[in-house]
Amino acid sequence: MKGTWTRPAHVFTSVELLRDPDADLIAACRQPESDGFEGAFEQLFVRYRDRVYAIAFRVVGNAVDAMDIVQESFALVLRKLHGFRGGSLFSTWLFRIVVNCSIDHRRKRDAARIGTQWDDSTDVVDDAPDPRDRAETKELGDQVQAAISLLSPKLRAILALRYLEDMSYEELAATLGLSLGTVKSRLARAHLALESVVRTRFPHLDSSGAAPDSVEDVG
Repeated sequence: MKGTWTRPAHVFTSVELLRDPDADLIAACRQPESDGFEGAFEQLFVRYRDRVYAIAFRVVGNAVDAMDIVQESFALVLRKLHGFRGGSLFSTWLFRIVVNCSIDHRRKRDAARIGTQWDDSTDVVDDAPDPRDRAETKELGDQVQAAISLLSPKLRAILALRYLEDMSYEELAATLGLSLGTVKSRLARAHLALESVVRTRFPHLDSSGAAPDSVEDVG
């Protein structure tokens, strides 16, 4: 029929959602009695252990606790995997577990050290670095980590995810379970708190131009 226009077929095709690259391993891990279970979980562990350790280390501030959190996080993954519905990437879900474990671990450690209830109302939580955390501060990365170790666990976590994992605001919101507005506000608080710590406790870093981007060079 003259004048009839045919719409291209691709216009009717819905956009295919990106498939989780870990989907096959997750499926195998949901079948603990299967032959492929151990191999699949080992692959997930190897794929993410270094990133999990890096995030944990930035939050808790020392290697021993960070290794404990790696083990705790993957143990939680095994116990809770049946509840993972795939509404987000597995990595997003995993990093949320890591952040929560790290924050809880640090809170308990600091509360035990000072012998009081945890006070989450301040951004800077320590008057001085833990002796275990300041054994070596000669390198720039160690000094930046020492400055970060004075921030509250929540601020450490958002800095780690932003600069170690290079997460966008949207990815931060999904991982931390926050609104975009809260993400932006918390990240701004983290930058201001870190700047304050650097200026008052590590003035040589401030004069050398150390910025939040230096977080990625720590460790």
